Amino acid sequence: MKYKIFSLILLIFLAGCKNDDDNGLPPSVSANDFVWKALNLWYYWQADVPDLTDDRFSSDGEYNSFLNSQQTDELFFNLLHDYGNTDRFSWIVNDYHDLDNAFAGINKTFGMKYGLVYEQANSSQVFGYVQYVLPNSPASTAGLQRGDIFTRINGIQLTDQNYSQLLSENSATFGLGYIQNGQVFDGDQQVSITKVQIQENPVHHSEVITVGSNKIGYLVYNGFRANFNDELNDAIGQFKAQGITDLILDLRYNGGGSVQTSAYLGSMITGQFNQQDFTKLTFNAKTSNNNMTYKFESQGKTYNDNLEENGTFTIQQLNLSKLYVLTTGNSASASEMLISCLRPYIEVVTIGTKTYGKTVGSITLYDSPQDYYTTNENVNPSHTWAMQPIVFDYKNSQNQSSPSFGIVPNQEINEIQFLENLLPFGDPNEPLLSTAISIIASPKNAPLLIPNFHSVLFKTSQNLEKFATEMYLDKGFNINR
Repeated sequence: MKYKIFSLILLIFLAGCKNDDDNGLPPSVSANDFVWKALNLWYYWQADVPDLTDDRFSSDGEYNSFLNSQQTDELFFNLLHDYGNTDRFSWIVNDYHDLDNAFAGINKTFGMKYGLVYEQANSSQVFGYVQYVLPNSPASTAGLQRGDIFTRINGIQLTDQNYSQLLSENSATFGLGYIQNGQVFDGDQQVSITKVQIQENPVHHSEVITVGSNKIGYLVYNGFRANFNDELNDAIGQFKAQGITDLILDLRYNGGGSVQTSAYLGSMITGQFNQQDFTKLTFNAKTSNNNMTYKFESQGKTYNDNLEENGTFTIQQLNLSKLYVLTTGNSASASEMLISCLRPYIEVVTIGTKTYGKTVGSITLYDSPQDYYTTNENVNPSHTWAMQPIVFDYKNSQNQSSPSFGIVPNQEINEIQFLENLLPFGDPNEPLLSTAISIIASPKNAPLLIPNFHSVLFKTSQNLEKFATEMYLDKGFNINR
């Protein structure tokens, strides 16, 4: 298992900038020139942005005046197409070293993922519930576990106005609570924990559940990260060795990640479609020579924590004709790609709530024009800005897009309604897993699930992480120039 704790550079995307722009000085023309030229080349909606057209400026002087008129991040967001609506996903960071860490799954964290839920309708008060805890993390050491409730941070009641500030603190004391008869109560117990640098292994939990003649593989997978391709393949290999008949893939907290890893997982689940089309990516007109197709494969690539290719592996294949996927609104991008791109080939049954709805993807752009802005090997040393703009969309082998509003589940089950007793991963009575098992083993005898809490989700820890819903091409992908 690759759970690691590091004493590395703090990964904070929105603070501590190292560029002149953040000190109230004039904008960096070098950085702004990078933003404009890289977006002019790669941005998916480049043709729809008047300020990004090739003939926008009549002279170098006009161009330079335009660059000098805005700070770097301001320029970036002003150049996006219908930002917040059509483009909800492009972003920029002031230090590409932080971005590279994020690709590898390295974050400074308490060691748990959580959701924030309104205590009741028409109230500003929220409470947190622990979705899962990372092994060997501060949260784990403090004894926190899935299903725990917290209502206060440092003695202050959580609300929909103060949550971000309270949860961004480096150290915090969590006041625990509980739910009884549909009501949220403060408890007496408090837990103090401090964030540390952790690399999360997205292969969080796997086991085989035997129900009658069915041997059901259950995998909780929380991120499509290329540097954990081998761990993912090992988990599938263990299922294969144990002769599973069915697979339940828990993607309810999986915000996405690598397109290639999504295609690899599709290949692991199946095996009977080698070299057939998995997904098709389409870039803008200026970079359309990079339009590409990812196929079902029998061999995969491994990557180190710098996301440099360092080996290959034989893909373990289950040859399944049906898949069961647990989803929530946190299931995004590469998770949705997996569902949509498998459906032309096998039956995919989704259980939970509607997915996030992200049908476009990105690459990391650095100020390295000689490399078409796609590597940091020859980067401009005068600044450290990098961008993660949308540069492609995807379709499945039938040229169908995933729904931009999210994938509606075949069987709707909302875990928020069962927070009074949120059971551990793998417990056959946990509502989403129980529903999937019943569909597999006894579809005519579905369990009677009685909600014990009625409210709505406000935010999740995923919403506070800038890199949490990305779908991207692995660093160093081959460019057709």
